[in-house]
Amino acid sequence: MKNTKWLTARRVDLLLGVAVTVAAVSGLVSWGVGTGWARWVTVIHALAGLSVLALAPFKLRGSVRTGLKRRRVTRWLSMLLGALVLATVVLGILHATGLWHGVGYWSALWTHFLLAALLAPLVIWHIASRPGRPRMADLDRRTLIGGGAAAAAAGIAYGVQQLVVGDNRRFTGSHEIASFNPAEMPTTMWLNDRSPRVSASQWDLTVDGQTVPLEALHARAAPFEADLDCTGGWWSRQSWDVVPLAELMPPVDAPTLEVTSLTGYSRLFPARDAANLYLAVGYNGEPLRRGHGAPVRLVAPGRRGFWWVKWVSRVDPVDRPWWLQLPFPLE
Repeated sequence: MKNTKWLTARRVDLLLGVAVTVAAVSGLVSWGVGTGWARWVTVIHALAGLSVLALAPFKLRGSVRTGLKRRRVTRWLSMLLGALVLATVVLGILHATGLWHGVGYWSALWTHFLLAALLAPLVIWHIASRPGRPRMADLDRRTLIGGGAAAAAAGIAYGVQQLVVGDNRRFTGSHEIASFNPAEMPTTMWLNDRSPRVSASQWDLTVDGQTVPLEALHARAAPFEADLDCTGGWWSRQSWDVVPLAELMPPVDAPTLEVTSLTGYSRLFPARDAANLYLAVGYNGEPLRRGHGAPVRLVAPGRRGFWWVKWVSRVDPVDRPWWLQLPFPLE
């Protein structure tokens, strides 16, 4: 990787294309999965992003040489693409190392994700507009050596990053915050969801068509520790006061359970998971706060935060498959 004649512009574009694609796919998977195997997806995502950073100087060198020959609009779009790629990778590093978590509810990870989404059409334009597009013939020994060197540099950088971070991060990449301290736990919402202002005395909870008084839930609730892992980049362990959903409903023939919030937000779960789903009415022996889903919310261990439906009003058996829903709800 000594010069652009040895690692040509087309080879660099091919390597960058692979790195960006792997980073995008692994990022979406690691963002949505809360089980242990996601650890490897998170590592792959980090290595792909750091590989982009390692290849950036070679791309920049070639762009400077050819930039003056392009039309003004093309030059500006190329500069915007490069700036967004750099900002996306830097924000990922800031989140991973904990150097910057964001401002208020707007986290560094959410900004990282937003910029990555804005990058998609620009990357497609960049590939489609270039006359000398990468070809499979460019996937030769030199390209593989260059890609291996970039991956090695990314691996070294990732190792240093892990030494800096220590054990604070969960396997999903989230940072611990306010464990066993509900008062300090963030009250983030999913997209445009809003906290309803309905008192507990007026709350109607229906499970499989039967009304369940909140007083009955409080009387049966028992402590249960579980980690809430938010897609905003933080996780928190609390001792939730819960009742297993399986205790509140008989076995059902339907394949799926739909848990619905008073706001209309809902998620589908396999009915066989009812024993590992819980309705929580408090934490650490105190009632839930409104921003945390009071008076009753779902606790779904092993799933990311957007599965933990707040302000639960209904739990219904339904006939459609649980996987027939968007992986990330747009509500």
